[in-house]
Amino acid sequence: MRQIVKRGRISVLAALTGVVLLGPGCAGAAAQKLSGPAARRQALLQAAKRGVDGLPVLAKGLTDANPVVQRTAARLLADLGASARAEMTRATESKDMLARRTAYMALCKMEGVDQTTLLGKALGDEDATVRLYAVNMLIGIRPRTPQIKELLDGAAKDDSPLVRNPASKALWPFHRNVVRLRDRKDWDHDVHIVNTIPLPKDGWKFHLDPKRSGHRAKWFKPTFEDAKWADIAIEQAWQKAGYDYTGVSWYRRTVDIPEKIDNNAVEITFKGIDESAWVWVNGVYVGDHDIGPNGWNVSFSLDITKEIKWGQPNQITVRAMNTAHAGGIWQPVMIEVLK
Repeated sequence: MRQIVKRGRISVLAALTGVVLLGPGCAGAAAQKLSGPAARRQALLQAAKRGVDGLPVLAKGLTDANPVVQRTAARLLADLGASARAEMTRATESKDMLARRTAYMALCKMEGVDQTTLLGKALGDEDATVRLYAVNMLIGIRPRTPQIKELLDGAAKDDSPLVRNPASKALWPFHRNVVRLRDRKDWDHDVHIVNTIPLPKDGWKFHLDPKRSGHRAKWFKPTFEDAKWADIAIEQAWQKAGYDYTGVSWYRRTVDIPEKIDNNAVEITFKGIDESAWVWVNGVYVGDHDIGPNGWNVSFSLDITKEIKWGQPNQITVRAMNTAHAGGIWQPVMIEVLK
């Protein structure tokens, strides 16, 4: 067996693998001779102990053919902080997804880095988890500049729901915080439905929104002109009406409401929307049902006590979204008067 003497000791690892590890006093010496991924990774760990003097070895690890070696190099470089900024910048081009994500995470922690530009680059990464990291970081930056809004807007159109959904939620401008009467902790009386006003099955207007921009165009306004929208009936999936489509669509209808009925509260109840919904009554946002795919057959109610107009036509708008299979208002809708 060939023996390799290092500082007066016999290196068994070197004898078996042919690996020569550079010691602290060997900076600038010839590169290591590596025989396998495990040995190359071990060489990176040894180089990291030398701090910035080990940068050349760690940087070379970023181009290694083995992804585990690349990831190890990226992690060790990240531990060096700002000293490895140039190397981390190059690591954003690594062939390995985890190495790229590690690089973005490390760079975002460094002072003087333009986070917005960096995260904009990350949003163009081929891997959805890297893009998701960028979205989550952008969401947390305050104040939210026009550039950040533009980047989130682009992410809201991402092909992957993993990226698209959090970006869309971050940009959603409508919020509602009204507790239903039957959910109020301070209400110690029985709550009964004293009258039910079914909404018509037919006569709804319907429009697809593949760009998810209808709320910006104010499609929920009572005065919005929907005459050119398609006619549709509810209590069926929109696929049953001939729409082979997955995404966001809108429903609109004006309904006549009788003269005022004595009440303690009024709610609009949906027995089933596949799978998520956002609702406006007379142009006022009254809430949502957005619990993900499992919400497709879950009924829900929203308080409209202040929004309903008794003895007048009332405009109802529903933004519905499905991410798979059927979609839309496939069960009855009604207004419930509570006492």
